[in-house]
Amino acid sequence: MYLKKSDISTRQAQVLKAVVEDYIIDHVPIGSNVLKKKHAFNCSSATLRHTMANLEKKNLLMHTYTSSGRIPTDLGYRYYVDHLMRQSDNELENYANVENKLHQSSNSIDDLLKTTAAMLSKISHLFGVAMILQYERSILNEIELVPLSSDRLMVVLGMKSGVVRSIVLNLNMTVNSNEIINITTLLKEKLLGLSLKDIQGTIAERMKDSPLSEHEIVQILLNDPEKHFNIPDSQLIFTSSNRELLDQPEYQQVNNLQKTLEAIDNENVTQYFKTHLNKQNNYMLIGNENMETIYNDCSIVTHVFGGSSFQGQIGIIGPTRIPYANVLRILNNFTEIMNRVC
Repeated sequence: MYLKKSDISTRQAQVLKAVVEDYIIDHVPIGSNVLKKKHAFNCSSATLRHTMANLEKKNLLMHTYTSSGRIPTDLGYRYYVDHLMRQSDNELENYANVENKLHQSSNSIDDLLKTTAAMLSKISHLFGVAMILQYERSILNEIELVPLSSDRLMVVLGMKSGVVRSIVLNLNMTVNSNEIINITTLLKEKLLGLSLKDIQGTIAERMKDSPLSEHEIVQILLNDPEKHFNIPDSQLIFTSSNRELLDQPEYQQVNNLQKTLEAIDNENVTQYFKTHLNKQNNYMLIGNENMETIYNDCSIVTHVFGGSSFQGQIGIIGPTRIPYANVLRILNNFTEIMNRVC
């Protein structure tokens, strides 16, 4: 459910903005007396209580069981982000330092994305994610067969993006160097310049007229192209450590901590991003807007970046009480850097 800006009054909007921003900073329920003292509203505390009660009826605020103060709901955060938040255009502190560190890692996609996820976490004090988007569109620009023994060899795939994929094939026959050279030449002739998706769908057709199509090496690749011409999850998505995120006050309670540790487990994050956040869109999912219940206490904000070599996505995960304006500022700045670095 989304509310239009006109769905609440001007005073209600002012009170909601104050409650959200105070709660983001202090992480304590906000009462009318606090609002009156801190923000000098031109009305009585009783009027503020009435306004907060109306916001609660609209499901923008809610009571906690320990206090008469109120905290934002997921819908309250959504209304705040859509209609009340003032975005900052300020650049990151140490902006040049961030760009220098990412440039130093840019020779390896793995290193670049690991460094990016770690720096996002350090700067935001939340959890950082960086991933390759639309990996199936990665262009193959190098392929080599490297003998490991008389009946084992490694297939090395080099992508235009800089990702390198290696596959070990165990053979039921002994192959000689001439066979390896000839098959390598064939694979280069037929596959270089194609996307992984194209290779998966057309490799059999491309190989059928070759006298080497029945060779065991070629047959192994033909029998399961989705397995061999693919990028494993471990090379698609990189995450930061959980140290910064777990310093947040929400996670000092054991139940919240356990749920969050499960949510940011690398396997869960990888599957969630691959399944639900895999389009070239910027996402902001607040609490129960998330598509899996394990993330219903989290907010996830992502931005897409794209250079000449590959398309990717960076993201920040935290509690619903994240400082939204600051998170967007960080992602905006990192996106600009990644666009230049990649």
